[in-house]
Amino acid sequence: MLFTPAKINIGLKIIGKRDDGYHNLETIFYPVKLYDEVEVSVERSSKNTNSLLLHSDSRIVPNDKSNVCYKAVVAFFRIFGIRDYYVIKINVNKKIPVGGGLGGGSSDAASVLKFLINYFKIDININKKKVIEIALLVGSDVPFFLVQKPCFASGRGESMKILIDFNLNAYKILLINPNLHISTKWAFEALGLEPGEARKSELSSVTRFDLSNLEVLVNDFESVVFEKYDFLGRIKEELRDFGAVFSSLSGSGATMYGIFHRSSADDIKKALNFYKSKAFLTHISD
Repeated sequence: MLFTPAKINIGLKIIGKRDDGYHNLETIFYPVKLYDEVEVSVERSSKNTNSLLLHSDSRIVPNDKSNVCYKAVVAFFRIFGIRDYYVIKINVNKKIPVGGGLGGGSSDAASVLKFLINYFKIDININKKKVIEIALLVGSDVPFFLVQKPCFASGRGESMKILIDFNLNAYKILLINPNLHISTKWAFEALGLEPGEARKSELSSVTRFDLSNLEVLVNDFESVVFEKYDFLGRIKEELRDFGAVFSSLSGSGATMYGIFHRSSADDIKKALNFYKSKAFLTHISD
């Protein structure tokens, strides 16, 4: 059984749109202790063809070629030139909300990719470029989930610098998901960036979570997401009212999160009960 973590974005700046249609960004990825469960098995096939069987306990997760785990397997076999034939079975038990800005699908795909790297004894040091190439073919968040440590990411997400001093050990993270799926494609389009247009960012200067420098930790998607879903903006303010030292949208949403001092147990409990009463999905992460 593989346990695949979620992530939050602590600051997310969209720097510009590239000629290839993707966007350059800067963000701080932070792993969160909320996990999907992924089972992978590989065995030689008796037929001259590969077989890939996917299953998930979530009806929202596709079991076809559009599945990110499927894409990871296909890209791995192609780029590493695997010639023999195999039967690969993947089962995903979803705990991370689908399409919630927490990177669940990317995390699942990264876990499958790491499993295949180990199974086929790929030297990741020698083949780092190929591994990153596969990860980016699947999704921009996937390279981070190969690392699973707090890091500053730029480019499409492939350029990463591990932030040794960036930790939230003195805090708890409260995740609030209102059972809403927001299209990342729509969010990028709503920003309306043109190729060649560039935005400034100060995120690269951040090395630790500093309460005196929170104004740098802006998520650019909030401007368009809150305009369409104004109740998410209210959740951001409510979390601050409950005592969070920082609150934000994760990714393009719809998950909101609040960072609370560990000593604020009563405040966290009040916020938790409040959002549970609204039938929102909630999770507390150390």
